[in-house]
Order: sequence, then structure tokens, then C-alpha cells
Amino acid sequence: MGNNPFLSVKDLRVEYTSDKKAIYAVNGVSFELEKGKSLGLVGETGAGKTTIAKSIMRILQCPPACIKSGEIYLDGEDLLQKSEKDMLEIRGKEIAMIFQDPMSALNPLMTVGEQIAEVVATHDKSLSKHEAEQKAIEMMEMVGIVGSRAVEFPFQFSGGMKQRIVIAIALACNPQLLLADEPTTALDVTIQAQVLRMIKDLQDKIETSMILITHDLGVVAETCDTVNIVYAGKILEKGTVEEVFDAPTHPYTRGLFDSLPKLNEKTDRLTPIPGMPLDPSIKFEGCPFAPRCERATDRCRQGEIHETHLGGTHYCSCVLCDQRGEA
Repeated sequence: MGNNPFLSVKDLRVEYTSDKKAIYAVNGVSFELEKGKSLGLVGETGAGKTTIAKSIMRILQCPPACIKSGEIYLDGEDLLQKSEKDMLEIRGKEIAMIFQDPMSALNPLMTVGEQIAEVVATHDKSLSKHEAEQKAIEMMEMVGIVGSRAVEFPFQFSGGMKQRIVIAIALACNPQLLLADEPTTALDVTIQAQVLRMIKDLQDKIETSMILITHDLGVVAETCDTVNIVYAGKILEKGTVEEVFDAPTHPYTRGLFDSLPKLNEKTDRLTPIPGMPLDPSIKFEGCPFAPRCERATDRCRQGEIHETHLGGTHYCSCVLCDQRGEA
């Protein structure tokens, strides 16, 4: 990893309290992201991906959430040590988030132009109301929507158009870091491809770093430079997209790839990963994937599993790994 990464997350641990029971959502996550690069967080629903992003954004609802430990450095400054007043300046201007559901992310009582202009005016007090409105129109046109539609309300737009508006809001102040939480989940395949291409083009244009949260390995292959495989609040494997996709090493990573349909093979059934995800209310020792892993040993269930360096930037947390990257 780089000596001075743009974003550095170190040993992040987040818990929720539900019915007086602890939910272990994020369990010692560490990773880095370079300036202008894209990182994919991949895993099943409930793996802790969105909690990681919300921790970076500092928008977790506390309670029930609580960041138990960790450090999050953005351009050398620890965000977890910032006051809420400081974070109000940082959110939207330095860090922006594209939420999964555009329906809930937009205010139905305000025009889309007003919502974009509000973000611009909040972070640039020198702009007049007219200048903020003009900036909103520019952002709409940048994401492929005619500026004259700025006076319309969210219900007048299709799902794909709403997501473009959400992206325009997120990018309105040229943030240094963009957190995209499954931004294309609710869209059909054609619109999904358009939105992903647009995000990538805009990212290249304004040199924004991005964390893309998804369960779709194909989206990661098209969009990201590096990838982290997340399971039960832990990163089980990480590296560049080429390193992980060419040589998936952890049994869970292999399971994800094996469950995908292959165009060059005929098969009656896909190969699912057996079992169910770990109950997050159970504080598990060892590898969290062990209960579902056909190759698990007693060692997998005991003590902390350390990362093995497989070469380059490729790391895997599995006791079966050797220096050749085999598991």
C-alpha cells in the first residue's frame, strides 16, 4: 500500500444495540485508498459494507450504532476526532454519498433544482441564489438531464433519472471522496450500465476517489481499481481487481465466483455457497466463514486469523493460504 494513502481505515469496529443485544457489524476492518482510485466493497447483504461507508461519512445513528474503536484518516486527518460542526463542513464538500434508494434520498416537496442548489449554497456562501441555481442546472446537464427540468419534482422523473439527480447532488461540490452505496440496484440493466459509465466519466473528470458498495462482481470489474471481499464485518481478501479476479484465494471469494453463471459451460444448476451467513449477534472466534467452509479446520475456529501477503497488494485472511496464494 502507499506510504501516504488518501483514505486510510484502521481497525474499524462498529456495534449496534438491538433489544439489549450487541450486533457486531464491523469487526476490525482496515484498508487504504489512493487519490483518484476506485475501491469496490463486495459481499452479501448484511456483511457490513454500508456501515463501513456510513462510518467514514460519520452518519451512523448513535444509538443504536456505536463506533467502538478505529481510525479513519482522510488526507491525513482523523475523521473520528472531528466535531459534528466540522463534519457538517466536510460532508458534501469533501465526502459525498450516493444512497441506494433514490426515492428516499430526494425530498418529494422540493424541485430537483432546489435540492441541488441547496447543497451548492450550503458549502459556498459566496454564491448568490441565482448563481447556485445556475450551478444546479450545470450539474443536471453534466449527468445528462436537460437543465429546463430543474423546476420539476422527483415524482416527475423515472428511477434512472432520479438516480442521476442523486449523483448530481453528490458531485455538486466536487467532493474528494465519493461513497456509492449500490447506486444501480433499483435500475434495469441498460440504465445501470449508463449510470456506471457516467459515474466513472465524472470521477475521471474531477479526479474523485470512490468506494463502490456492491454485491455484483461484474460491476466491480468494470468500475474499480481495487477490491475488498467483505464477510461478517471482516475483510477476507483484498488486492487489485486483476489480482483477486485472476487468483481468488479465500474459500469465500472462490464461492462467490463459483456461484456465477459461466458462458462457456453448460450446467443444470449454479453452485451456491452452502449454509447461511453468520448471526451478527454472535461474537465469533477465528474465521467467520468457517461454519460454511468445506475445508475448515479446528484452527479456523480458534483465535485471530492474520492476513497472508500473496504478492503485490494481494492479501488473504485464511489459515490455508501459503506463499503461493493457494487455499
